Amino acid sequence: MASIVIASTDVDYYLLLSHILSEAGFAVRLASSVEETVHLSNEANPFAILLDCRSGDRLAIEACLDLKRDATTFGIPTVALIGPGAEQQYLSLMTAGVDESFVRPITPRKLIGFLERLAGLPITGRTYPDGRATLIYADIDIDLDAHRVSRNGRPIHLGPIEFRMLRHLIEHTGQVCSRDALVEAAWRHGQYVDRRTVNVHVGRLRQALGESGGNIIRTVRSAGYILDAPAQPSRD
Repeated sequence: MASIVIASTDVDYYLLLSHILSEAGFAVRLASSVEETVHLSNEANPFAILLDCRSGDRLAIEACLDLKRDATTFGIPTVALIGPGAEQQYLSLMTAGVDESFVRPITPRKLIGFLERLAGLPITGRTYPDGRATLIYADIDIDLDAHRVSRNGRPIHLGPIEFRMLRHLIEHTGQVCSRDALVEAAWRHGQYVDRRTVNVHVGRLRQALGESGGNIIRTVRSAGYILDAPAQPSRD
C-alpha cells in the first residue's frame, strides 16, 4: 500500500484528509512538527509528503527545508496544500524546494488523481502495449497492477521510488541505465536529484532484494547501473 505523510498542526483537517486518502487506498501517517515530519519520512519511506500550509504557521516551509537538506528524503516529492490567507507563503515554499502546490479548496478527485499519478499507480482498466501485467527476471516477479514484488516467492517491500527503479532496470535488462535515466523513471518530475540520492535508493533496492555478497544490480563506473543477466546452468 502506497504511504503518505501529512504534516499538519490541524487535527480536524488531518482527519478529513486522512479519511479521503484512506478510502482511496493510501496509507496515511500524521506528523505535527518539523522533527516528526522528517522522522516519519525516513521511517515510512512515503511516495509523497503533504504539507498543510496555513496562515501564521511555518511548519510547511520549515519541514520542506529540512526534508530537502536530508539526503534520504531529498527525492521524496513534497506537496503544499495552501490554505486561505497563506497564499503569500508561496514564494517561501518555492525557495524551500517544494515540488508541487495547490491552493485550497481542492476537490478530492483532483488530489487523488494527482497522487495516483505521482505514485505511479496503474489507472483502472489500463493495459500495456504488449499486454503484460507482470515482469519476470530470474527469480524476481513484479506484479505491475498490484505494485507487488516477490523473489523466490517471498514478498519484497519496496518504496515507490525503488519499485520504479527496479521496473526500469528489468525493462532494460542488459543495458546500462544512467543515473539520469533512473531519475526520470523513478521521480518523474524533472526536479534535480543529485548522484548521492540516486545511490541511496539503489542501495535500498539492493538491500530489499537481499543481495548481500552477490548483487545482480551492478555499478558501471561513470555510467550508471545494469541488471546482470542471471547465470546460465552448467552444461558440463
